[in-house]
Order: sequence, then structure tokens, then C-alpha cells
Amino acid sequence: MDLSVIIPVFNERENLRRLIEEIDAALIPTGRSYEVIAVDDGSTDGSTELLRELHHEKTHVKVIVFRRNCGQAAAFDAGFRFAEGNIVATMDADLQNDPSDLPKLIEKLENGYDVVSGWRKTRKDGFFLRKIPSKIANAFIRVVTGTKVNDLGCSLKVYKREIASELHLYGEMHRFLTVLAESQGARVAEVVVNHRPRHAGTSKYGLGRTIKVLLDLLTVWFFRSFQTKPIYVFGGAGVGLLGIAGLLAGLVMYQKFAYATWVHRNPLFMISVMCTLMASQLIGLGLLAEIMVRTYFESQAKHAYPITDTLGIAPRS
Repeated sequence: MDLSVIIPVFNERENLRRLIEEIDAALIPTGRSYEVIAVDDGSTDGSTELLRELHHEKTHVKVIVFRRNCGQAAAFDAGFRFAEGNIVATMDADLQNDPSDLPKLIEKLENGYDVVSGWRKTRKDGFFLRKIPSKIANAFIRVVTGTKVNDLGCSLKVYKREIASELHLYGEMHRFLTVLAESQGARVAEVVVNHRPRHAGTSKYGLGRTIKVLLDLLTVWFFRSFQTKPIYVFGGAGVGLLGIAGLLAGLVMYQKFAYATWVHRNPLFMISVMCTLMASQLIGLGLLAEIMVRTYFESQAKHAYPITDTLGIAPRS
């Protein structure tokens, strides 16, 4: 199988048939073998039944049905696990992503990249509720993670299969797919794609996702920078607090001997004690995190380093 196209579906009945037709129109002329994996994320509008019909009409349309709504990240993750294509593509089911962009994304991928992400340079969304929050979020994420990708929220992407298989998504991490791929050492490119107004149905996004994005960003930052060395975060904070505690304790002693200030009347003494206790807890937490990291990697025979190729190395039995 040359290509797998993964589509998360949640209440998009009015768009599905046209979407499959447009994917076929874009990919059949390329001569590539492909499958469309539609992941029904607990739809309640009849999307599930329509997907079953489409599967019987077109055998290359494959369907995964969730018992309940689990979110877009879970849908992408399920698609990655079941994809058979050497190249894996993702896109939304609302027809705002244009399937005719797939061939040029694939062509870019084959020019030496591991991931190619779409860039909705001219978005057909609301200015205040979608465009402005998106620009702010993208800029903030670029500052925190160091990524060069302009449009992190675009679902239209293509991946080499080995990269997609290494991505494991939890919560709502689908917004950080390119960042997660970069943390695996993937070479990422970006291509301007067409973005269309919503044809039918209603948007599943709103301003309420801002807090989720910030929390997910914190998680991504931690895993990207300190996944294999959490002691640097917790231990570093603990050592810093120990330093503050030492300075405060020294100041308390100075005030005691220079100004005869009683310790029990000096609030700096209690602050010093609290800093010492917090430092001990953080350092202990860092050590526990180190044990957990080693258990995670060693118990599952995982490695903390990605290998893209080997020369003259026999595979391990």
C-alpha cells in the first residue's frame, strides 16, 4: 500500500460522501494504491451509518468506530496504528482541507523530508474567534518549542510511515504533531495549501480550547526537553530553593547577632525552613521521576534515541 489517508469524523454526515469523492479524484490520477481510514469518533448524526455504506460501495474506504467520543488525538492515533501505507496522510472531514493538495504534499515529502505540514496561509475562518487566537497560539508555541512551522493547527499533513508509527497521542496532542515529530529527529517541511469555507455542519472548535492548548504545550515542552532527564527540572528547582534557604538563613543569623532580632519573631526564618522542605520534596520527586523514566524505557525495550538507518549492522535477534 502506497498511501493511507486518515480522517477523524465527528458528526460530519453532510460532508463525507463529497470528501471521499474528492479524495478519489485527487489520488486516482497519481496511480498510487491507497486506502482511506475514517475514524468515527462517537458520531450521533448518522455519520457511522453513512461510513458503513461508503465502505460497501468503495472497498478502499475502511472504518474504525469508537464506542464514544474520544477526541481528535485518539482518532489520529488509532489511524496511525491501523495504517498500512508507506506514506500516511491526515486531514479533517469538514471539507475545509482540500484533497487536491495531497499530491504536492507527497511530492515534497519524497524530496527528502519525513513530515510535510500544510500551511493555511489564507484561512477562510472567522477573524476574531479563529484567526487571531490561532496566530497568537502558533507564535507562542514557536517561541516555547523552537519549531519553525507556521501553522501548527492544520490537520492536512503527510508522514513517512516510520515517523507516524512512533507518534503516540494522548489528550489533545494532535495540535503538536509536527513538534512531536521534530522531537523524534524528523525533517519537517511546510507547504502552502488551499483552505476552504466550511461546506456544511458546525465547527467543533472554540475559544474554550485555549486553556487545553496551554496545558498541552507545557506537557510537550517537558517531554521535548526533559523526557530522559526529569531530575534537571525538579532537582534544579530544588537546588535553587536550597540556595534561597541558605541565603535567608544567613540573613536571619546576621540579624540575630547584629540587631538582636529573635528568631521566632523573624518571618524570614520560617520562609527559609519552608524553602528547605520544598527543596527536599522536589529533589525526591526528581529522583522518583528518574526511576520511572528508566522503568518506562527498559521494561518495554524502548530507546531514548531514534535510529533512522544502519550500515553494516546485523539486526538483533
